[in-house]
Amino acid sequence: MQQGEVSQKARLREETEAPFAKVRLFVWPALFAAAGLASYFSATSALAAAVGVRPADPDTPINLLVDVCAIGSIGVLWRRDVTARDKRLKRIEAGARLAALRLRMFSAENSVAGSASSLSDLRGGRGQSKRVVIMCAAQEPLLSSLDAAEAFASRLFSADLLIVPLLLARRNAGAAVSALADDLYGNGDRRHLALPQGLEAWQAVLEVEIEAALKQDPTAMQRGFTLVLKKNGRVGTRRLGLPDWSGLVEDVDARTLAGLDTSNI
Repeated sequence: MQQGEVSQKARLREETEAPFAKVRLFVWPALFAAAGLASYFSATSALAAAVGVRPADPDTPINLLVDVCAIGSIGVLWRRDVTARDKRLKRIEAGARLAALRLRMFSAENSVAGSASSLSDLRGGRGQSKRVVIMCAAQEPLLSSLDAAEAFASRLFSADLLIVPLLLARRNAGAAVSALADDLYGNGDRRHLALPQGLEAWQAVLEVEIEAALKQDPTAMQRGFTLVLKKNGRVGTRRLGLPDWSGLVEDVDARTLAGLDTSNI
C-alpha cells in the first residue's frame, strides 16, 4: 500500500495504535545501512587477502558472515514492520469507508425513519447503538432468511441487532448489490431491519468482500455471506452463509444473563 493512497487521518490513527512502530521504521533503515557498510568493508578485506594485497586475517570470514546475517535479519524485521503497518492502514481505511455507509431504519409504526444514519452513528455511546448484520445473497435465500428473522423480530430488536439485507446479482465476472423492494421486507415488526442508502457506496465498500466470497466458493451467490459489526464499529464476524438468528439472539441473551459485558459484541 502506498502512503499516498491513505488519508492523513488514517495515518495519524495508525501511529496512535502502534506508536513504537514508527520509531522502528526509522531505526531499521539506519541499522540496515550500517550492516551493509560493515559488510562492504569485510568483503573488501576478504578480497584483498584473497589476492595477496594484505595479510589474511582469520577474523575476516567470521565478520563477513556476521555482517551478512545481520543484513538478512534486519531486512526481515524491517519488512515485517512495513507489512504490519500496511495491514493496519488497510484495516483503518476499510473501517472508515464502512462507517460512512448510510441506511434508514424502520420506526415503531413500520414506516421508514425520516433521516438517514451512518453506520458510525450506530456505535456504542452515540444514543442508538446497534450490532449491524449485513447480509448479501440472491433474492430467494435472502427472502428466506428475512422470513426466518421475522419470527425473532422482537428479540432481535431487544438485542440491538439491526439487519441490512442486500440483494446480490451477477455483473460481468463479479456481482452487484441492490436494495430489496419495500414490499419484500415483510408486514410484521420491522424495527430490526434497515434500508441501505447510497448503493454505489455500499457496492464500493463490499466489492472486495464479494470477490473474496466468490473466489472462496462459486455458490456464494446462493449461500450468501454475512458481516456482523460490533457496537464498537469493528467487524466481529465475516462468514459465508446467512445468519443463524436463534444463535445470535441466544448468544446475546446468555451473555446478559451471565452478567458479561455486551457493549462491544
